[in-house]
Amino acid sequence: MFNKENFALAQKIKGYGSYKKGVSDSDIHSIKKVAGEKTLKVQPTIIKNLNGYIEFISNIENSYLNPVFYRGQSNADYLLTPNCLRKNPKNEHLMIEAFTRRFYDELNKCHSSMERLMLMQHFLLPTRCLDITESPLMALYFACSHMKKFRKTIIEKEDEDWGEVVLFQETSDNAEEKPKKLKSIESSNISVIANTAFMEEEFSLWHLGARWKKDVDLGHDEKFIDLRSIVRRSYIVRVPQNNPRIKNQQGAFIMASANVAYIRGQDKECENLTKTILKENYITYHDLMKRGWDLNDTETWNLRFKKVTPYSEKNDLDIFKTDPFDLKRLFYKKDGVQQVALIHPDFKQNILAELRKFNITEDFVYPDMDNVANEISEQINK
Repeated sequence: MFNKENFALAQKIKGYGSYKKGVSDSDIHSIKKVAGEKTLKVQPTIIKNLNGYIEFISNIENSYLNPVFYRGQSNADYLLTPNCLRKNPKNEHLMIEAFTRRFYDELNKCHSSMERLMLMQHFLLPTRCLDITESPLMALYFACSHMKKFRKTIIEKEDEDWGEVVLFQETSDNAEEKPKKLKSIESSNISVIANTAFMEEEFSLWHLGARWKKDVDLGHDEKFIDLRSIVRRSYIVRVPQNNPRIKNQQGAFIMASANVAYIRGQDKECENLTKTILKENYITYHDLMKRGWDLNDTETWNLRFKKVTPYSEKNDLDIFKTDPFDLKRLFYKKDGVQQVALIHPDFKQNILAELRKFNITEDFVYPDMDNVANEISEQINK
C-alpha cells in the first residue's frame, strides 16, 4: 500500500512513512507507533475536518514571545527544502544574478541582502527562504489546496495525496534554558546566511565577509563570523508585513543554510574541519586559529565553503543526508515528541469548503488583481 521506494527515506528523515491515497487509518497508527518509539519520535494526528484540526491546534502551547509557526504542504512526502536548494544549489547564484541584472534599480533600494531575498521571494523567484506562517488556518489551507495560480494540471480527487502541517518553534540549545528570541532581519546571523545566497557554488570566507560587512557595522571582521551559520544552521525570522500577501498569509521565513566548509585538496582535513564547526553552537575563524588549525591568519581565503545538495547520498557527512538545515532543532515538540498534522486526502475538499466560510480562499491568500478576478469569475459563474 505504501510507496516502497520512498518509504524508507521518508521514515528515516521525517519520522513517519510515505503516505498515499490508499493508506488506511490503521496503517497510519502502526507507522505512528514505529515512528514514535524507534525513530524520530513523531506523533502524527490524522485530520478529517476543521473541528478536528482546531482540537489539534488547541493543544499547542503558543505565545507571542515563544510563538509556533506552521507550514502546510499538499503532499506529506515533500521534504522541507527551500525552492532554490531542491535540485542544484549552484543555480541559486545564477538565478539571483540574472534577476539582479534585470531589476538592479529596484533591488538597489533594499538596505540588506535579506531584504533583497524577501523581494525576490515575493515575486516567486526560488530562494533559500522557506515559507512558514503564524496562522494555523493558513497552513491548513496550503495543506489541502493545489493553488490554481501555480497549477499546471487539474488535480482530480482520486489523485490527491496526504497533506501535512509541520509545526516549528525556536528553541534553546540547552533544554533547561529559556527559548531564544526570534532573529530579526537585521540579525548578524541572518545577514550571514542571506549573503551566502549571493555567493557562487564555491566561495571563500573573505569573499563572504566582504559582502557581509555591507549589511552590518563596518567594525566587524570576517574572521568573527559565526561559522555554523554558514555550515548548518537555520533560524525562524519574522519579517515586515510590507505587502498584502505577507499580511494576509501572516508570513514568516525559515532562513536555511546548507554549505560545507572545506580546504582545497585536503579531503580529510576538510571533513575534520566541518565536523569541528558542526560540534559547536558558535565558532569563528579566530576560534579555529586558537585551537591550532593551520590556517593563515592573513589569507582567510584558505577557509572555503561549497554549497551542497541537501538530502543527497553523495554528501560526505551523514547529517547533510538527513538534516542539512538543522530543522529538527526547530520542530515543535511536546514531551520530546514532534507534533504534526496529516490531512486525509478524501477530506481535503470538504476542509477547503469549511475554510471558505471564514473567507480563507485563494484570492485572500494571493490578493493579486488577476487572482482576485479569477476567483470572482469562478464564484459567480459556477
